[in-house]
Amino acid sequence: MVGASRPEKLDLLIESVARGERELASIRDAKLRDAVRVALRVHMSAQSGLDALARERMRDRVLSSLRPRRPTFADRAAVAFEMLATPAPYAVRVIAIGALCIATLAGATVAGADTLPDDPLYSFKLAGEDLRLTFALSANDRASVQLSIAEHRLAEAEALATSGRDEDALVASSTYSQQIAEAAAELAELGELQPEVVALAAQLDDRFNEQRSRVQLLATKLSADPATVRASQILQVVAAPTLAPGLFGVQRIAETAAGVAEDLATQTFPTPQRASAQTRAVRAAEVVRRNAEQARAAADRAKAKNAKNKNADNKATEERGDRD
Repeated sequence: MVGASRPEKLDLLIESVARGERELASIRDAKLRDAVRVALRVHMSAQSGLDALARERMRDRVLSSLRPRRPTFADRAAVAFEMLATPAPYAVRVIAIGALCIATLAGATVAGADTLPDDPLYSFKLAGEDLRLTFALSANDRASVQLSIAEHRLAEAEALATSGRDEDALVASSTYSQQIAEAAAELAELGELQPEVVALAAQLDDRFNEQRSRVQLLATKLSADPATVRASQILQVVAAPTLAPGLFGVQRIAETAAGVAEDLATQTFPTPQRASAQTRAVRAAEVVRRNAEQARAAADRAKAKNAKNKNADNKATEERGDRD
């Protein structure tokens, strides 16, 4: 080891002691002897490794610190498209695509239940409502969905009016009235003596009266604030009218809602100065006008159905009288 550097000398000593060619005590340099002893101890510990209990504890500690990552929309879409890429009949693929669309819209609808116009998820909310209405095959189901949509629009109108967004509150109030008229017209198409129709008609009547009372309270509150006076006037139109006279049941509700929609269509706003605001005002006025037309058409359908039912009842009564 003459002429070797100290690190090289240490390596040679470690190797010779490990092979048994030299005793550890024969190393005269105390520092080198201690270094060789430590190196041999580390080497022996590395060979023995962890015992089974230590390995189990380490495994439990590592696994408990892990948190599974929730699958993102991209992950689900990738899995869906991978499944659709496998060979399958076209009908199966169509069903899978439809289910994927329904699940996506349903999830977005739930996530955006409290969203308002101009919110990112609002369009998904409307798409989900349209999808529900599309899959409502019976008049009873359509009336239930339209009542639910009407309640959503009214809640939006109240929130928008409270924040002073008059124009959006007008559109939401108009759509609420149109959906109420449509729901009543759907119920008018059904036999009035059917138990489920009677129950749903009573529910519609109770909800309609309760909603108008609630809107009246909010309109009174908002009228005290100059920033929301205009919005309170819009809500007053929704709450003010009494039920249409001379009619009964769902026909009366349809006629009342149509009258509200038509009154809302007469509401005017000051002309905004900015071109973008003017365009938006024109679009809002068009939506309100279209809602009024649709609500009136629904009320006319309900009255026509009522007149048809009366004629049928009168004819049946006359036929029974002739037989007697």
